[in-house]
Amino acid sequence: MIDVTVRSIRVPHSIDAPEIVDLEAVRQLRNAHAAHVHGSSAYDLTLPQVLAAWQDQSDRPVIGRLAERNGLILGTASVDHLPDAQSRTAGVMVRVHAEHRRQGIGTRLLREAEAIAAELGRSVLQSWTEHRHSGGAGLRASTGFGSVPRDATAMFARRRGFRLEQVYRQSTLDLRSTALHTDALCARARTHAGDDYRYLFWLSPTPAALAPALADLKSRMADAPSGNVDVEDGEWDAARIARIEAHDAVGGVRRLIGAVRHEPSGVLVALNELNVSPADPTIAHQNDTLVRAEHRGRRLGTWVKCATLARLRELFPQVTHVETYNAEENEPMLVINEAIGFTPVSCAGEWQKRLS
Repeated sequence: MIDVTVRSIRVPHSIDAPEIVDLEAVRQLRNAHAAHVHGSSAYDLTLPQVLAAWQDQSDRPVIGRLAERNGLILGTASVDHLPDAQSRTAGVMVRVHAEHRRQGIGTRLLREAEAIAAELGRSVLQSWTEHRHSGGAGLRASTGFGSVPRDATAMFARRRGFRLEQVYRQSTLDLRSTALHTDALCARARTHAGDDYRYLFWLSPTPAALAPALADLKSRMADAPSGNVDVEDGEWDAARIARIEAHDAVGGVRRLIGAVRHEPSGVLVALNELNVSPADPTIAHQNDTLVRAEHRGRRLGTWVKCATLARLRELFPQVTHVETYNAEENEPMLVINEAIGFTPVSCAGEWQKRLS
């Protein structure tokens, strides 16, 4: 192991402060990894976005460490967690510059992260990894659905005691060749749903009158397949919706929200969200998609997705592709995506480690 100094990541009040170099290192490492996986800058974050996320400690406070040698930052680690004292989980992310790997820096940073989590009283570490497709046998998830390549990222996690609990499929849709098809799917799904349902659409920021209903619907994301992952998402309310959308606005991100309302009850029962980022305005990123369990079987998922794609084409004609992630065991959503025309392009892993 090379000799490095590990210290706290500083979070300045302003982007002009000298301490901003710490978060710039976090940003560069994160963007470099995204570019390696996806082959483009479409997933880049700006420095103002990173600063805003680290400054706001409301929903998931984050604690960071970095490793440096002779003033050069070689790697970073972060630990995010719910502020609820009863929470058992903590999210961990470790990144090291490619040219400085295999020197023990990642291991040192992970130990620091584990110590932070233990001090917080967290007993379960969770991490998310993204991978390019490669040939050969992969590492299968504990669910039995899907695998990730046995690349350096996956093997580092495995050697450090993490278990691959879930695999997500990243898929992409070419909007240029699927418009007529998705419009036809939308019409059929709307007819099948019946007159008790109405499609709603808005651009962020979410109107105050709709924010509580949206928050209630997003709290149902815990119903999505989660394998053996300990799911802790915290409370959803209108204020949390506003904070997320404020972070979007800092980076110039526009959020498109499509929802289906059950008219007899007035309850939002289906949701589809898309983001369009200045990092690459030709790609829209899928966020949450869900249908309340008691309203499934009425093709509301197909309707809300296809109707929101139509609004995307109308409002953001420069967008040519949409990308989405789905758990490999989430067959109902994968079937909908495949019917729409999404095709697999890469994968991601949800990892977990239980501290002794």
